Amino acid sequence: MPSRDFVCRSACATRARARVAVAAAGLLSGIIAASSAAPGASDEPPASAAGAPAAAPVPVYCAQKDSPVALGSAQWNGWGHGSDNTRYQPEPAIRATDVPKLALKWAFGYAGGAGGAQPTLVDGRLFVASATGRIYSLDAKTACIYWTYDAAAGVHTSISIAELSAPRHGAPAKKTKMGNHKMTNAHLDVIKAPCAALFGDDKGAVYALDAQSGTLLWKTQADPHPLARIEGSTLHLARLYVAVGSSEPEAARDPGYRCCTFRGSVAALDVASGQIEWRSYLVSEEPRSVSNVAGLQRFAPAGVPAVAAPTVDVVRSLLYVATGDSADPTQPQPLADAVVALGLADGKVQWSRQLPSPQAGLEGLEGPPVLRTPAAGRETLLASQHSGMVFALDPEHAGEMIWQLQAAAPDTPGGISPGAAADHHSLYVPVSGLEAQPPNAAGSLTAIDIKAGTRRWHIASPTQACSWGEATACSHAQAQPVTVIPGAAFSGSMDGHLRAYSTIDGKILWDYDTAKDYRTVNQVNGAGGSLQAGGAIIVNGVVYVNSGAADQGQPGNVLLAFSVDGK
Repeated sequence: MPSRDFVCRSACATRARARVAVAAAGLLSGIIAASSAAPGASDEPPASAAGAPAAAPVPVYCAQKDSPVALGSAQWNGWGHGSDNTRYQPEPAIRATDVPKLALKWAFGYAGGAGGAQPTLVDGRLFVASATGRIYSLDAKTACIYWTYDAAAGVHTSISIAELSAPRHGAPAKKTKMGNHKMTNAHLDVIKAPCAALFGDDKGAVYALDAQSGTLLWKTQADPHPLARIEGSTLHLARLYVAVGSSEPEAARDPGYRCCTFRGSVAALDVASGQIEWRSYLVSEEPRSVSNVAGLQRFAPAGVPAVAAPTVDVVRSLLYVATGDSADPTQPQPLADAVVALGLADGKVQWSRQLPSPQAGLEGLEGPPVLRTPAAGRETLLASQHSGMVFALDPEHAGEMIWQLQAAAPDTPGGISPGAAADHHSLYVPVSGLEAQPPNAAGSLTAIDIKAGTRRWHIASPTQACSWGEATACSHAQAQPVTVIPGAAFSGSMDGHLRAYSTIDGKILWDYDTAKDYRTVNQVNGAGGSLQAGGAIIVNGVVYVNSGAADQGQPGNVLLAFSVDGK
């Protein structure tokens, strides 16, 4: 049985109400103090987890009381704006012609490190995570803080918001009398269902927090391996589908490491209880000792990581999972470097498709498979490979190849970092020279016709000098997931620039250098840097993006919001 830490919901609700009351008592003076504090003031708001850091002198909390969170149409929930992982926002509330008018609305500073996960926006709330594992619930308009929670490890997966029950109606409509006629008041209150914020951490655990208060509802260890980490998750109906990878390939470079004991898996968790309903291992055999040289045991077979959020195929009741390299390349595994189709109901493997690479060592897939039906075409499953190759597979015929294309230009080789996006005509693929062998500093964005498998346009990244000078190497690799709206595709670069490209011809519509210092709304010392972890999201005419690398690239620690004329 998986280990789960359940927390009494009634007790949590009582503590949450007490916390709100205490915070409200001194809120006004705290906000006034925050507005006059020096830009470098530290912000460490109290977290709801036990043993969290002590409260900071200037917490910037929202003035209004916490209210229930409800799902709606104007939102970006999870990684791909839908379980098909297209990263396409059809109703952004901003036209492509207004994109050049985008200006900074506000900046929020992460205390103690970079942003670790792409933002999620539901019901006017932003849910974000830092690389150190601090979860924030923010007001989407002002970035004031509703609550925080400290996970046991870093978090780099997107947060998904799930309803735990159906919304219900409040008091019945009242009847009034007018003359000889009885009339019914048309207004009927709807009570929002309780919602959970779901995410995974870098130690293989999955959490559910009360989306309104931030209190822990449950915690489940999806994989007990000490190097397991959650690489992505996708919400569908009442289940969270979790991709489990590990840092064992990095550990295996140490000759003293007892490789290889991680298997790799995908798990389906019930969102209400955290119960694991099924787990599908990507290597069928358990690891066993195969040698003992000078007291160092070696184990086989080596595992296969799931590398990104799974993709749901509702029509065929399948779950598509992208996998990476085995920790031991000398032991080929049938489900490594492949698109694997699992049954939604039970997790059993239905088919798998390993994809060829033009260069040895770059066979692993990057980012989730994208399920898309192009205009006047058939439904297509699109997969991106570390080598820079893009593949179109037929989901109706067990992943048979439809076409394949190299996204990078021949004269500037590059690989694909996680995160292609698709509208109804094209797949927009970010290309990073850092992923090439040998690496280079170039980057580009390629638009591929989904139906024909041909390149529509290919635009190289501008190569102006990075704003941080020579302190960190200046790369123009486009290593951030793409986000697309009607008429514009947004792509971030390692040089700190967030750019919007015309989906028609690739012309750059807007370019903003995020690598600068900011006066943040929460009074944390804020600076932007490389754009890498998680892509931009666009809701209600506002573009939200994290700036600053947690590992590779120029460091930074800000969440930025852009709107037309900064309003």
